[in-house]
Amino acid sequence: MNLHQLKVFYAVAREGNFTQAAQELSISQPAVTIHIRALERYYGVRLFDRGSRRATLTDVGQTLFEYAQRIFALSEEAEHALENARELRAGRLRLLGSLTVGAYYLPPVISLFREKFPDIQISLSVDNSQRVVERIAGLRDDVGFLSGPVRDERLLVRPFLEDELVLLVPPGHAWAGRRTVSLHELEDRPVILREPGSATRALLEDRLRQEGIRPRVSMELGSNEAIKRAVEMGMGVSVLSGAIVRREAEAGLVRLLRIREKGLRRQFEIIIHRERERSRLIGAFLEVAAEAARTL
Repeated sequence: MNLHQLKVFYAVAREGNFTQAAQELSISQPAVTIHIRALERYYGVRLFDRGSRRATLTDVGQTLFEYAQRIFALSEEAEHALENARELRAGRLRLLGSLTVGAYYLPPVISLFREKFPDIQISLSVDNSQRVVERIAGLRDDVGFLSGPVRDERLLVRPFLEDELVLLVPPGHAWAGRRTVSLHELEDRPVILREPGSATRALLEDRLRQEGIRPRVSMELGSNEAIKRAVEMGMGVSVLSGAIVRREAEAGLVRLLRIREKGLRRQFEIIIHRERERSRLIGAFLEVAAEAARTL
């Protein structure tokens, strides 16, 4: 089998899109199409059902995709083995964090790791928790950080640190002088929420359902920074991680209120694929993450 064609197929299967696969591989979209057609023609099978927006795997394509995952996972495992042999003097680590942990908790972890292993190249991306699980399970990144629970037999889960959600209100709000608030006071009030797929939103909505509370969702925003700005402008209230809004509260741009009801604390987890468990590089990073978490 032509491994370059297999690599092109693997990229299209992961992205579900010929254009995005071409961008990932730094080749033209027509070149991607040529490689896929050549692979299909050689084996006499159809690998994709090409819709208007997505390239969906056929049953045969899904079978090949599962083999491709294993092939390229073994390839990366071999690279990690060589990195280990060099005693962590070189290598690359791909980190992926949910929006909260990625933006506010991981930078100090990375800083400490770079002090200990300055020659390791680190990349950090952020996405919502659902996508973190998908990408780590698909072996597209090495270490993921998110709010649990995580239920995927392909993944190993380790605790990272605990985080508490708080209510965020603008300085001129009627509750701005208070220290605490009950979730029941949010009934039919305008609340700004994160997008579906966010662990912050899932935790809040689950707790509101338990209490039988139905706030009025005034906006859905895919960024913690956008939510903070909207609250500052008096467009509603929101529930976010206390770590996210600490600086804005200290600057007087917003007010933070503790929520009286329990169940709004969450555990951030570290996830890795089981096939990466023996990686010395990942093991070293997990040790540093545990050390850094004790001071965050």
